[in-house]
Amino acid sequence: MSSIRDLYDLQLLDWDIQNREVELADIRAKLADDSRRLTAKRQLDALENKMAGLARPRRQTENTVEDIERRIAEIESRLYDGSVTNPRELEAYQEERTNLTENRGEVEDRLLEIMIESDDTQALLDKARELFERIDDERTREVASLRSRHAEVSSELPDFIERRGELVSEHAPMTLAIYEQVRQLRGGQGAALVDRRGLCQGCRLVIPTTELQKVRAGDQIVQCGSCSRILILE
Repeated sequence: MSSIRDLYDLQLLDWDIQNREVELADIRAKLADDSRRLTAKRQLDALENKMAGLARPRRQTENTVEDIERRIAEIESRLYDGSVTNPRELEAYQEERTNLTENRGEVEDRLLEIMIESDDTQALLDKARELFERIDDERTREVASLRSRHAEVSSELPDFIERRGELVSEHAPMTLAIYEQVRQLRGGQGAALVDRRGLCQGCRLVIPTTELQKVRAGDQIVQCGSCSRILILE
């Protein structure tokens, strides 16, 4: 059987295993968290939809302007080519031209508003697309790096676990039972070093001199009266 002091080798190994398990959990969480890319994609999609929504009224308004201009051109052609001689008909054409000209101004104002909104939206869309492409590229590289690290750490664990089994077999069942119980209660640390002044490295409190003497003897399990960790002379 190994000595009490050798129990600290098991503690160091457990820390190594725990650190790798924590790292693996962190990697898995990062792999699952695609929120930044998804947020950028939603913003891009929203602006693309807005641009698509502006395209139809813009085309319709442009067509309306063209129709009005075409009709005005037809009227002016009739007015100036001398084909209209009836005064009432002439007056009707002139009135229609006046109305169409006023209407064209209103439609052109509406078209200008749509064009300004389209230009502003396009500028935002270009920025959103650039941002998404950058984030998407960063995410692709990040995922590749995380997966590589996950594979590396995962491949290390079996050796650590095998070594732990070997160390466990070298200790008395009662010692292990106490160690495991305290380790569960104390965040993964079941054993702690104590320096020659009697300072427990687990809770940073000084143990009684009588307890320190027992630790120095190394022939029995001595637990810190404050944190319950098994004490091992530094």
